[in-house]
Amino acid sequence: MKVGVGLLIILLSLLRPLTAGADALPNLKIVTEYWSPFQYTEMGQLKGISVDLLDEVLKRAGSSQTREDFVVLPWIRAYQLAQTTPNTLLFSVTRTPEREALFRWVGPIFENATYLIARKDRRIRINDPKDLLRYRFGTIREDASEIFLRRHGINEDQFTRNAKTVTNLSMLNAGRVDMVVCGWDALLEDAEIAGLDPGQFEIVYEIDSSEVSYALHLDTPDNIVTALQDALDELKAEGAYQRIWKKYKGLKAKPVYSRD
Repeated sequence: MKVGVGLLIILLSLLRPLTAGADALPNLKIVTEYWSPFQYTEMGQLKGISVDLLDEVLKRAGSSQTREDFVVLPWIRAYQLAQTTPNTLLFSVTRTPEREALFRWVGPIFENATYLIARKDRRIRINDPKDLLRYRFGTIREDASEIFLRRHGINEDQFTRNAKTVTNLSMLNAGRVDMVVCGWDALLEDAEIAGLDPGQFEIVYEIDSSEVSYALHLDTPDNIVTALQDALDELKAEGAYQRIWKKYKGLKAKPVYSRD
């Protein structure tokens, strides 16, 4: 009898952390946008570095959710949803000072440089940020691209705002905008989708380089944010993050192996 009671106590002590973990991490509304190669669909399945990593983070944090629960939306809808709906997680989000107070943050996932990209035959050269004032730019509405341009004093009447980089590239190719604002990895992917030769484009100016993270609604409880951040940190410390990153070769984006 004493052995049976002792065994029961041991079993209960083992189960207690699992129950607490399940209570601490309720199902989240997880939304994303198409941003290849970081998150994209292939044969009906959501893939990419950010997707693979979040899948592992949720598992490590004790969640039953998987990539099957991630919902792909246009950027502006996903961005607004993460600000207005509690327990919403949005990825992947460029973490800027302008956005810092809008979300709770888990990351970083990686570091990404954002460029002004033009057609090579335009031979555009930016020697001073003031040179930007005479051009038109293809942007994504409420995207970090617009934040970076505003920092340089660019007015919104110089923006041509679209929902997708693919549309911006088509407009760039047609001469309807002078430059687009995006990362080089995204340009390569979207040029292929648009049927354009990426070799006809060039980087004119690096406008920013920022960490990219998962963003959660401001009212997300501390224990949820901590559970997700701890899981991400553990994956980096144990090498799982590095293994995921190595699956995606030739990227300009840079891995971030720790928060230090």
